[in-house]
Amino acid sequence: MQKRVFVGLSIILVCAAVLFTSAVIAEESHQNDLTAGMNIPETVAQVNGVKMNSKFVKFEFNRIMKYLKGSPDDKQKHDLVREIIDKEVIRELVFQKGKEHKKQVPAQTVNEEYEKLKSGYRTADEFYQALNHRGISEAEIKKSIETDIMARQLLEEQVAGKIKIRDEEVQKFYDTHKERFLRPEAFRAKHIFISIYPMELIKTATTAELDAKKDEYQAKAESRIQGIYTELQNGVTFEKLAEKHSDDQVSAKKGGDLDFIYKGVFHPNFDEAVAKLTPGQTSGVVRTPLGFHIIKLIETKPSEYAPFEEMKGAIQSHMFTEVAKGLIGEYISELKQNAKIEIYF
Repeated sequence: MQKRVFVGLSIILVCAAVLFTSAVIAEESHQNDLTAGMNIPETVAQVNGVKMNSKFVKFEFNRIMKYLKGSPDDKQKHDLVREIIDKEVIRELVFQKGKEHKKQVPAQTVNEEYEKLKSGYRTADEFYQALNHRGISEAEIKKSIETDIMARQLLEEQVAGKIKIRDEEVQKFYDTHKERFLRPEAFRAKHIFISIYPMELIKTATTAELDAKKDEYQAKAESRIQGIYTELQNGVTFEKLAEKHSDDQVSAKKGGDLDFIYKGVFHPNFDEAVAKLTPGQTSGVVRTPLGFHIIKLIETKPSEYAPFEEMKGAIQSHMFTEVAKGLIGEYISELKQNAKIEIYF
């Protein structure tokens, strides 16, 4: 039996790496230009005579560098800039192809997307200040939005109706890669949690303000949890204490119940404490970086394979995406072969 699988095409766009507009607007924090000294020219490339400005490339480089761990060397930085330029070239290529096919993006659609981006800011002035800080004009943002929408339309056409995933192919993938579907050991537990920092201050105080009094807050939190542990030993039920005292407001409403948790989700100190318990037993006070816990183990579940029917949809999505990446990759390669592309970096 054949089954067509249509997955959200945003996945495909991510794989093709052609959209930058949202990132350009969403990043609000002002930061130093880490491209200084890299000699990135104002025009980084030309695609069929259309010049590609470096401002979007520099922004994307800075955004990525902000979240990278470690310190990349000069070659790695250079390679990253080239990769970003290549992505911008692809965007422009697909946009030009859309224009060649007489595709149009209604001005109303562009304006609606533009207003959505603007609404992410508290005021219009704040939005325009962000644009000015990046050296990006309103017209450039709207052109970028139009490019993104055009790219989406064209790439969807390269995939729509061309991918068929058979049920037997899905079953074969599951059987061949069964180790991927092995779930780790799990346990169901309840806990009473006392945060190191007072919950009301976490919402309002800065990190520096909290750290300045960390020792004081920690001592008070430890005193609280010890008092709760004493009540527990004196016969007050775990569930009542969790509902009354726990800073984990979600589980507190359920008597501290965390439901099933896979080993490795919580801090190792938490897992180690659970490993020493048998169902029905309660731990002593357990310290983690977030605060203090008292844990009650309810039941354990051994490592097991996720059933095929449960994983079928995810496997279909994965297989669809892999085939789509291939189709789009071939399409983009063909566009490049038939285009005049000049890279200046």
